[in-house]
Amino acid sequence: MPSASLKIACLLLCLCTSLRAAELYEFSLALKSLEQDLTSQDYHAVLATMIPTDLRAEWQRVATADNYHLFAKQHGGVEAVLANPDLKAAYTRRKDVADKFLQLMTEAYAAKKQKPPFVNPELLLKALESADRRGTAGNQPTLAIEPILPAPGADEQWAALRGPTQQGHVLHSALPKTWDTLWKVSLPGRGNSAPVVWGDRIFVTSEGPRPESAKESPERFLLAFDRRDGRLLWKYTAPQPKEVETLYWKNTFASSTVATDGERVIAFLGNSGLVCCDIDGKPLWQTDLGLFPTMHGPGTTPVLYGDLVIVVQDQTKGTSLFAAYDKRTGEKRWQHERKNQPGWSSPVLLRVGSRDELIYNGVHVVHGYDPATGEELWRVNGSSEEAIPMIVSGGGLLYSSSGRNGPIFAIRPGGNGDITESHVVWRNERGGPHVPTPVWRDGRLYLVNDTGILNCLDAATGAMIWQHRLRGRFSMSPLVIGEELLVISEEGRATLFRASDTFEAIAEHALEESVLATPAVLDGRLYIRTTDSLLCIGDKAP
Repeated sequence: MPSASLKIACLLLCLCTSLRAAELYEFSLALKSLEQDLTSQDYHAVLATMIPTDLRAEWQRVATADNYHLFAKQHGGVEAVLANPDLKAAYTRRKDVADKFLQLMTEAYAAKKQKPPFVNPELLLKALESADRRGTAGNQPTLAIEPILPAPGADEQWAALRGPTQQGHVLHSALPKTWDTLWKVSLPGRGNSAPVVWGDRIFVTSEGPRPESAKESPERFLLAFDRRDGRLLWKYTAPQPKEVETLYWKNTFASSTVATDGERVIAFLGNSGLVCCDIDGKPLWQTDLGLFPTMHGPGTTPVLYGDLVIVVQDQTKGTSLFAAYDKRTGEKRWQHERKNQPGWSSPVLLRVGSRDELIYNGVHVVHGYDPATGEELWRVNGSSEEAIPMIVSGGGLLYSSSGRNGPIFAIRPGGNGDITESHVVWRNERGGPHVPTPVWRDGRLYLVNDTGILNCLDAATGAMIWQHRLRGRFSMSPLVIGEELLVISEEGRATLFRASDTFEAIAEHALEESVLATPAVLDGRLYIRTTDSLLCIGDKAP
């Protein structure tokens, strides 16, 4: 029987081997995050909110680039790994984290009374293998990319979703230092549309009170408030729809953000159509766009290009809409077919070299169109089965993210036709957010996913620089304000952090209301649309 001293010596040897293996074969940031989530109360709280569709993507987080299967593959196979003490220790650590995480997922599926899909070994192996793909490598960017503003002077306003450039950049303002609530007004009902600001007016859409019968639609409003004191300036009531859309519980009948050029305000209100008022609330026109029986209901945002307002709303049922209308009259100027598919992204307008492009992050395919005619210019395959984030630009590249834990990839602009093989610069198979749009700053791509993981990637290569878990779930898209970035959780917890190569929190603020919409920032004030209210955050005058 081994002596006590021999047992101690063996334990010390095993410990030294494990420590040496951990040092030699350090976990990737994604695998470290997975390990930390095993005991994180914040993560367990988010996990309890996940629906089966979330879980279908969540379990595949085990497919990190250094997962146990790929680790063994990269080191000569399982037999060779188990024969080497250092490799064995590193492999065992990876396998242990994966097994424990999948056990968490098994319990989450059991709570939904469902069988986890990864009990199929072939499906699990396919997921682990998929992390080994990085996509094609393209040439360096050669064309300048500039945002196309919705109207002259829009750079001094907050004229669209995610700001005047549609890129989440605050151009001429800083965030308040004290975060005082300067005013707060109640809205007539729910809505997920973001506030838009022009001059002294703030525009949002909202539902009215919901009728008791699901077959009846609440009223749908376009509202204007005085941004100095929150006073309601005018309210336009859209025509009642012929039929009522079926909505996902998180969606509303007022989820589309308005577009404005400083003269008119245009809102897409689903089955109530496209409506337009002048800046003072006078109704100018209303265009019937048909019915939107798509899964979860409609939710895209229109964009302005010259004298056109362009709408892209893909549908799972009904007919997908891709059309442009005269912003002065509402008359249709062009329309093209799009496949039926579950997409809720919004198009982005960019000047690429000498060419204007309307770029849409669609299901399975990213498209570049001529905004004047709607004709296809180029396409790249590879987005996921659900697409909600908008296209991001920066550093001469375009970035697509989609799906729950879906793909993220960079596209070199300037191609024609199918440019999947020639213009994809890099590709990460996993890590993409489902709802929030990423933001680019100074060579870095910042992403927050729905379940609270904040990632910083090297925008030129897709390599992860850092990863940090935040509390709660997220739907709003990050904003860049100088050297700082802002994210707000659905629970109303705002986090400010520095744009740098390490995560550095600057401040946190509790709004104590649910926030899904991306705020507007202008003249040192923050305009936030919560579930029930519109509020202005700023520094109180001395």
